[in-house]
Amino acid sequence: MPTSSEVKTCQNCKQSFAIDASDFSFYEKMKVPPPTFCVECREQRRLAFRNERALYKRKCDLCGKMVVARVSPDKPYPMYCQECWWSDKWDPMQYGRAYDFSRPFFEQYKELLNATPHVSLLNSNMVNSEWANQETDDKNCYLNVGGHFNEDSAYNTFELNGRDSFDNYWVMRPELCYESVNCDRCYRTLFSTECFDCRDAVLSYDCRNCLNVFGCAGLRNKQYYIFNVPHTKEEYETFLAENRLSSRAKLAELAKKAEAVWMRSPRRYALIIKTSRATGNFITESKNAENCWNAERVEDCKNLYIGVDMKDSQDCSTIGWGELNYEGAHCGGLYNSKFFLFMFGGGNVKGRNSSFLEYCYATITSNNCFGCANFRSKQYCILNKQYTKEEYEALVPKIKKQMEEMPYVVATSDTRPARTTNAVQSGGQATRKIEYRYGEFFPVDLSPFGYNETVAQEYFPLTKEQALARGYPWSEYDAATHYAFSDYTVPDDIADVKDDILEKVLKCEVSGKAYRIIPMELAFYRRMSLPVPSKSPLERHKERMAKLLPKKLFERQCQCAGKTNNSPLTTDNGESGHKSKYVNTATHFHGENPCPNTFKTPYSPERPEIVYCEQCYQAEVA
Repeated sequence: MPTSSEVKTCQNCKQSFAIDASDFSFYEKMKVPPPTFCVECREQRRLAFRNERALYKRKCDLCGKMVVARVSPDKPYPMYCQECWWSDKWDPMQYGRAYDFSRPFFEQYKELLNATPHVSLLNSNMVNSEWANQETDDKNCYLNVGGHFNEDSAYNTFELNGRDSFDNYWVMRPELCYESVNCDRCYRTLFSTECFDCRDAVLSYDCRNCLNVFGCAGLRNKQYYIFNVPHTKEEYETFLAENRLSSRAKLAELAKKAEAVWMRSPRRYALIIKTSRATGNFITESKNAENCWNAERVEDCKNLYIGVDMKDSQDCSTIGWGELNYEGAHCGGLYNSKFFLFMFGGGNVKGRNSSFLEYCYATITSNNCFGCANFRSKQYCILNKQYTKEEYEALVPKIKKQMEEMPYVVATSDTRPARTTNAVQSGGQATRKIEYRYGEFFPVDLSPFGYNETVAQEYFPLTKEQALARGYPWSEYDAATHYAFSDYTVPDDIADVKDDILEKVLKCEVSGKAYRIIPMELAFYRRMSLPVPSKSPLERHKERMAKLLPKKLFERQCQCAGKTNNSPLTTDNGESGHKSKYVNTATHFHGENPCPNTFKTPYSPERPEIVYCEQCYQAEVA
């Protein structure tokens, strides 16, 4: 095992990346070779298998019932509705096959993946929520993704224990919340980011335990504040009466003023709470978490994106309740597994449902399986074929050895500059070959979804031409759908919206695609006195995603210079255009001298926000 770091060149993007001594120790523990893809390309590859929002109406290939599915009708593999998929009406072992040592593993696995039935949606215990995906225990929800225990909510991503909330991203225990990002335990909180324990907060950022605040930032335990200025209750109520949110035009004007206030408030370099030795962002109650994002209660983990209750694991995405896992995604309750996707359901999600799985897809409550897909409650299986324990343990090492000797090769016409000998010239055009041996995650061309249907397109956007050049699948199904738009313009003010809007096919002002307003959505806008959006749910989701900090770390120094910050001049308000530097309100540990602290932060040096280290932030804001 190497005792120092090594620098390698990514097979995919050709950028250099480092593998340190602790990584080699982990790989040895997991009995895998070091990766040949960099961290970002590894995550892109995992996310290219997660379809959250591309939903379709189609028939179940077993019972014929019309259902909502994440599988478009033109896909080459069968799709079963949830009732059929979980039933005993079919035998997944009928698709089993003997391993062929004359062919690459991934070639055989792709055939199995396209032969076995895929489940229509990934959810359970849903009531009147047929258009929700990858959710559990929802009631009256629509187009929610990735959340649990929600009611009367729609268009949310990662909403947990929510009620009557719409168009939010990563909100825990929200009620009557709208267009908010990274908020927890909030009530009637609108257009706000990173607010906790707030009530009646509007257009606010980084507020804690606040009530009746509007356009504020960095407040703690405050009430009746407007643009960070205290007011009486009467003054606050008069302001709300004169600045109603029911108009899109007025709302845009108020949002511009609020943004100026946000920009004047120092930002914490990263939101890392009750955590020791961590890098990344939005990490809570964790220990030894390196390059982790949206992580809770993780320990000795690295390169996680959305991880809960994880231990001693690396390179995993949207995963929970696991230990000793590597290169897996969209799962819960796994032990000592690697190269896996969609291990879900099958009992208590917080338990250890499966273990010792390799190269498995939707292999539920199973143990000791290799290269299996779309079955449950099995053990000692290879390519969905049953073996004895002794046969399995003798055959798996031989397959791994054959994967090393006979890699799966993907030839692409990728035009990115090649800096290795792995690119050859063919007909005057660069052709790059990527080799997948044992130790690599599934190649993207095995994904059951088009690249443009998956979450990878949100974080690593590609054009159709770029995706195809890299050998990634692309879905054209939606392009063949046409809508007859209603001759209707969405009114600026909710007061002017009549019930007939529910019958209209609206045209998104950004994408030009069709969308509708559903009854509970219109009732919510009226109840909260909010304008009906002129953009489709997908475009609104994209705008929320654009507000997130990048999952990338930059080395920076604290911008606190003693009395002021070291950032460029900031605008005091949206009207005068007057500019000044932020002046500290407290004495910091470094006195009048600039803060010496450095840190890793998702705020790049080019960004205009004022970024403080934890000590200066705590002294100034908390």
